[in-house]
Amino acid sequence: MTYSKEWEHIVGRFGRWIDFSNDYKTMDCWYMESVWYTFKQIFEKGLVYRGSRIMPFSTACNTVLSNFEAGSNYKDTTDPAIYVTFPLVDEPDTSLIAWTTTPWTLPSNLACAVNPEFLYVKIKDEEKGKVYIVLEARLKEVLK
Repeated sequence: MTYSKEWEHIVGRFGRWIDFSNDYKTMDCWYMESVWYTFKQIFEKGLVYRGSRIMPFSTACNTVLSNFEAGSNYKDTTDPAIYVTFPLVDEPDTSLIAWTTTPWTLPSNLACAVNPEFLYVKIKDEEKGKVYIVLEARLKEVLK
């Protein structure tokens, strides 16, 4: 719950209304107990059973597919995305560039992950006097 106030602020900025003062969280003990209680009632009525069903399966990934994956017909889709900069602690005028399709998670980000096997380059924005670090293989997409 460390960043819950930031989360509430961001959700509000997205125009989504949630009654945070009367919400529930799946981590709340009373909520978990209510789920177990309900499951017990269903079990005692004989409504819980073990069964099997056919699931869509990806032989390439060696895993089952969700209903969403199976229903999407693997069409290419365009998702909204943003680029975000993360200033380095020791060099505030130098920032990592990151790409995300989940901007609502940004308030809780504590670090950026980089791959030591990849090649990164520094580019300088002469106009702003800032230096950016970006994956060399994505340089063309970032500098459109």
